[in-house]
Amino acid sequence: MEKNVWFFFSFLMEAIILLQYASILFTAKCTAKRRIIILCGLYFILFAASLLHSKIINVALYFVFNFIFLSTGYYINVYSVFFYSSILTSVMILCEVMVYYIIQYFSPNFKDMTSRFFALFVIFSKLIFFTFIFILLHFLKGQETNDERLDKSAFLLALIPVTSIFVMITFVKISDSCVLSPSLNWMLTLSAVFLLTINLLIFGIEQYNRKKNLEFTEMQLLLQKESDSAQYYEMLLSQHENQSILVHDIKKHLQSIDMLNDKKDHDKIHLYIRELMQSSD
Repeated sequence: MEKNVWFFFSFLMEAIILLQYASILFTAKCTAKRRIIILCGLYFILFAASLLHSKIINVALYFVFNFIFLSTGYYINVYSVFFYSSILTSVMILCEVMVYYIIQYFSPNFKDMTSRFFALFVIFSKLIFFTFIFILLHFLKGQETNDERLDKSAFLLALIPVTSIFVMITFVKISDSCVLSPSLNWMLTLSAVFLLTINLLIFGIEQYNRKKNLEFTEMQLLLQKESDSAQYYEMLLSQHENQSILVHDIKKHLQSIDMLNDKKDHDKIHLYIRELMQSSD
């Protein structure tokens, strides 16, 4: 019973972290009340599924429910949803695995999951998880991540955290099936740290590329605007020159007509005007 309470606390922390993570990064497409209802419903199902004590089912449902929550609650394309859900899942798993191996090093019987050690595991793993997510949000704060274009590169990058999740689950399965030596335990802990670092770097690289692509697009639009402005001013200059020529020609014709009028040569005036009217110029 006490473990179930800590399970509930664990999922509550993960739900709060997800809500904070999504609210800062993305633009909501529904009210906060509706998003909270959707989140509570999904994580209640996740909590119920955790009672089956299947690590693979828990991880799969965690990823799927994060995917559903981001897709239904925020303006974000499917490739980006897959990427951000994968990153969130991999960071969560890697934080838990790190704490798992650290506690197991000091207490080899941790695999028995006594309530005291399980509480310690939940508290430390969620604190580390929150810390890493907070660091990510700190660096991403103020950046525009609501790109609605279909970005297949985000889907390809998501394969890295997905692979990391598979590797970590494999490590945990190996640890559950045999007793690890202290040196091997530390090696697995360092592996989890390295995989976590790689995932954070991938996340940072993806955001850096997104920012650079946005800057490049803005630069292209600025250059196009300047080119259009230059063409517009060239057109105005050409129009001004044509108007000057037209005014000059009109003055010459009026002077000619005035000279003929002084001579009272009405026939020539009439002929001159007709030639002007029939002239293509």
